[in-house]
Amino acid sequence: MPRKSEVEKLYDEYAQYYNNDDKFIPETFNTGRAAMSFADDITWHFMKKYAPKDKKAKILDAGAGDGYWTIKFIELGYRNITLSDLSEGMLEQAKKKLSKIAKKQNCEFVKSDIANMKEFNDNSFDYIFSQYDPVSLCMKPKNAIKELARIVKNDCYISVVLDTKFRRVSELIEAKQIDKVIELLKTNISYDFTFPQYNFTWEELATYFDLAGLEVVEIVGAPVFMHQIKEDILKELEENNKIREILLGIELEYCTNKTLVNFAGHLQMIGKKHS
Repeated sequence: MPRKSEVEKLYDEYAQYYNNDDKFIPETFNTGRAAMSFADDITWHFMKKYAPKDKKAKILDAGAGDGYWTIKFIELGYRNITLSDLSEGMLEQAKKKLSKIAKKQNCEFVKSDIANMKEFNDNSFDYIFSQYDPVSLCMKPKNAIKELARIVKNDCYISVVLDTKFRRVSELIEAKQIDKVIELLKTNISYDFTFPQYNFTWEELATYFDLAGLEVVEIVGAPVFMHQIKEDILKELEENNKIREILLGIELEYCTNKTLVNFAGHLQMIGKKHS
């Protein structure tokens, strides 16, 4: 049996606390501003945009975590979804969550390393998404993109979301981790937790898509503005539904502006595989 990576061991250990910020894997600095509710809404907007029209399409949730995004697709009527994750603990959490859904579904759970998805054949899926960092946490992002491209069908889409590089710079400066700023700019590697992860500009990630035979069809920053707002002020603004709707509209209008994307909270890239 292969030895577990640091990421796998920690996600197994902390899986039951995945949605509890106070008990999940401790962060190495606390200056990050992610505006996660906006990030979720923006990336979901584009995930739906490229999802297959056929609700029987075969979908892969790569790095599925606790199944949050799979559940959202099930609520849209999709029934043929495979959830893969490196962590058995996270897959167990996903199974528990999905077991509570009364509607019929055809979900499969597969333990798999996103950088080497040997469990799946070529051209297996009609749509693949990898939400929030599995591609960067595996520490082999080029391999991960290549694998996702291998197992998606021709003329179908993949959506990948990970942290941007330049957003992290100001966060690390505020945390007084200047040596980590220099390391990030030289290597693309940062340490949100006790293990490393890659952070990219959209140009760097687009290079990996191109090498994997994927045409980049959409580049999204999630969000491009809201993560720069102080958390207490943003929380106050979000409590007013009308204001939040206006702010989300602003984000959706500007989130594909390439001059803003590299400084966004997250980078979402959608690629299409051609035969």
